[in-house]
Amino acid sequence: MEITLKNLQKKTPVPQAKILKAAKAAIRKLEKRGHFKEKGHIKCPFLSFSFSIVFVGTKRMRAIDKKYLGHDYATDVLTFDFGESLQGEIIICPHVASVHAKAHQTSTENEIILYVIHGILHLAGFDDHKPHDTLQMRRMEEELL
Repeated sequence: MEITLKNLQKKTPVPQAKILKAAKAAIRKLEKRGHFKEKGHIKCPFLSFSFSIVFVGTKRMRAIDKKYLGHDYATDVLTFDFGESLQGEIIICPHVASVHAKAHQTSTENEIILYVIHGILHLAGFDDHKPHDTLQMRRMEEELL
């Protein structure tokens, strides 16, 4: 398992060691509980995970969101799955996380960790485009937190 962290913003502190620890723990829990989805013709063992978590500012997140999803705003987290090999990139905007954290009465750190887990679930084959899938994903997020 290889996880790379890149902090390309300076506005909001990012507790990288805690985030890395939470990401690895979430992947191991998913593996242990057998919750990985089928991707192509393989099951997803955590050792084959190789992804980056990139922290960006609001301007960069807005540009990425606009380019790839057509949204003209900075979102909280985007996940790019690079295919069956369980490689990808999770892009997080810590400033948006801090705004959402205040609204949800939690810490920015906890909100960022939630986004990391959300991204990992996407890389593991979970989806949140239909109501039933969103509910399943929320349950998994809570379980992994």
